[in-house]
Amino acid sequence: MYKQNNSNELKIKVPASVKGLIFDMDGTLVNSTPVHFKAWLEAVKPFGVEFTYEFFITLTGRPVLELSKDLIKRYNLDTDPVELVKTKEQLVEKNLHNIELIQPVYEVMKQYKGQLPMAVGTGASRERAQFLLSTVGIIDEFDIIVTSDDVNNYKPHPETFLKAAEGIGVEPADCLVFEDGHLGIDAANEAGMHVIDVKPYYE
Repeated sequence: MYKQNNSNELKIKVPASVKGLIFDMDGTLVNSTPVHFKAWLEAVKPFGVEFTYEFFITLTGRPVLELSKDLIKRYNLDTDPVELVKTKEQLVEKNLHNIELIQPVYEVMKQYKGQLPMAVGTGASRERAQFLLSTVGIIDEFDIIVTSDDVNNYKPHPETFLKAAEGIGVEPADCLVFEDGHLGIDAANEAGMHVIDVKPYYE
């Protein structure tokens, strides 16, 4: 993992050896993670369950149905995972108009546009990824978008990022992944890629 030095003007730096860039979406390209967090909190509130944002970050990166199953198992919730997802997604839809680009990551995109191939590797569905990336106006910036619909194994398994690397024609060891979630960082490391945790650049 590349570690960045803290400064008043924290800027992400891409090493010269990197030949391809792969971006997670929620919490990396767009500031949607707090929206998902609040929606999950509201969805489980009727069951008397609460959890912290720090705990939620440890679960992010997986498809929404898998995360729902995790919460049901962890808190022994008397509900169906599909129904819990439906409730959560309805809450998310109400706040998607608040989604914006995460500027430090967007600056990297702008800087390397046309210079390095770029991909998205997300645990979101293709429908949600296309909607969010279109909403913030960057969907056409990527050579390939790999979603939960495109893989059999989800983060922390490396399949998402390995497919992204294959899609941009770059060896995994020459790829740099931008992530905010623990599972995604683990997936990038497992794939043998360089990875930057983007949270310090905007938190």
